[in-house]
Amino acid sequence: MRRLVTLQDLRHSNHELGLYCPTCDRWGVAELDRLIATGHGNRVLVDTKFRCRDCGAVVEKQVRPPMPQFSTAEAYIVPMSQHRVH
Repeated sequence: MRRLVTLQDLRHSNHELGLYCPTCDRWGVAELDRLIATGHGNRVLVDTKFRCRDCGAVVEKQVRPPMPQFSTAEAYIVPMSQHRVH
């Protein structure tokens, strides 16, 4: 189980922090590396507020887990419609 309390926890777990401005209907992603480098890594995620760069409204946050790595193997050999009945 991963503990995702601070911005630094997100970075160490390879998570992203999506940011959504309902006023502008625009998505962005928090620059975790920059925030950590400027001393904000220990900020508690739920207490941290972000503002839209365009309109200044407080935005909604979305924790995004890392994308799973998928195999290039096919899940099946051929579609059922191509199977021959003997």
